[in-house]
Amino acid sequence: MKTVKTLKISSYFLKFLMSISFLIAFSLAFIYFHSMFYPKKYSNLIVNKERNIQYIFDIEKAPKTYKEWESSNKLFYYVKLDNYSKFSIIWTKVATFTIFFIVLFLFDKIIRNTKNFDLFFQKNIRLINNILKLIILLFLFNFVVKGYSDPISMVFEDSGKPHFITSGRITFDFLIYYPLAIIFFYTLREVFKRGQELKQENDLTI
Repeated sequence: MKTVKTLKISSYFLKFLMSISFLIAFSLAFIYFHSMFYPKKYSNLIVNKERNIQYIFDIEKAPKTYKEWESSNKLFYYVKLDNYSKFSIIWTKVATFTIFFIVLFLFDKIIRNTKNFDLFFQKNIRLINNILKLIILLFLFNFVVKGYSDPISMVFEDSGKPHFITSGRITFDFLIYYPLAIIFFYTLREVFKRGQELKQENDLTI
């Protein structure tokens, strides 16, 4: 009874994380398209050097010229980014959260199967295989994005000439937690495979 309750709580928690992932991905996509038509509404959006988006309430308006930016706090305003930087920042995150949503969905299916005592069935092994592939895809995706993407750039139109301010900082923390997740799900898959083999042997014995 306690195990069933724990699995139920885990399933609810995964659904909560799925909702957050979906909401973030949808919000980022909305920001990307909505800012094309109403850029002034996003003057408070800042992009840091790790390519994370922040909303700051008490920030000054985005400077119109390079000189104004030079005399300000020199923040990276989302509305002043060039088109490539906007696309890169938004859609790499949308892709990441979408894949993360699918991983959570598949993991929730495993928990539901476990709750129904379908623990070592072939479908669970297939689910773990799919999760493993998605995590490897996320790992490679992060490696390519953070290792080979261009730094973010802002453009100011002063005297008809654009000014590009390029900056970027790469973090490699994903080299730690993605391999750990891959090892975990690989081990879990092998445990499930062994469990299925033992179950089949037991069925034959009976």
